[in-house]
Amino acid sequence: MSGVCSGVLHEEHVLLGASFSEGCDDLNVVHSYAAETSCRSLSDATFLADLTGCLYELVGGPCASALIESACCGAELSVGDVAFEGVLSGDGSVLSAPLVLRTGDEEYVVLDVSHRGPAFLGWMGFLRQIQQGGTAPFAQTTLDDASGMLVPLLLMGRSSHGILMDYLGSSETLPAPGKVCSLSLDAIPALVAALPCEKGMHLSYLLLVPAARARVIWRSLLSFTEVNPVGHDALRAILCDTLPWGEALSAKGPVRVGRDQLEGWSLVRETSDFIGARGLFAQED
Repeated sequence: MSGVCSGVLHEEHVLLGASFSEGCDDLNVVHSYAAETSCRSLSDATFLADLTGCLYELVGGPCASALIESACCGAELSVGDVAFEGVLSGDGSVLSAPLVLRTGDEEYVVLDVSHRGPAFLGWMGFLRQIQQGGTAPFAQTTLDDASGMLVPLLLMGRSSHGILMDYLGSSETLPAPGKVCSLSLDAIPALVAALPCEKGMHLSYLLLVPAARARVIWRSLLSFTEVNPVGHDALRAILCDTLPWGEALSAKGPVRVGRDQLEGWSLVRETSDFIGARGLFAQED
């Protein structure tokens, strides 16, 4: 399947001996590379992945906050915040735990690298159309495939922070864990998000870069000998081993866990103003 489109970096992936598999939004993901490292620990290496083909949506409009805060049971985000957010079905089962960035008052970026991305997107589309008392409370929210906007690259592992610091001017600094900001990476504008830092996890960064400069950034990052390109299969395995909920959500279908477990994973907030809250409480009875 090496001839199937995988975004603006397709030719770069082919040069690295990539194989491809079906992804989201009519784009395929990099399944693996010919000489891919077998290392799965972020304490041992630094990895670079092109997230093109995974669930990558821009949620916007005057009701964007209402939709995100209803669909996601994690922290309510302020502009500039980044978090992994639990998403529950009506009965309290966990559907997914995507990464959510609040990039504006009425704008969010949502990424889900896991196999649960398509189900999450379907759920969001369903919620956007539901009606309450004859009105659709989220109808003014837009869900747009963001793959044609900015290219999502994930740099993760022990050398990530030091490598990205080389791209910044003397007056710039990288965002703190759980934050996103606009930066210039060697004169290339980008949105840079520092993933929430789980226990024992090195800082990892999501880079959203202009398509016209994505190849420059990709090749530049791979020029560091410690950076290893990884496909989505290896990336999912790394995240499964690293994120506290990774193994639990590696199963297919909704997963039922208690509120205490979700709190331990930092995927649920104290309030109950989200879809699935009643079902979550019912599990405790």
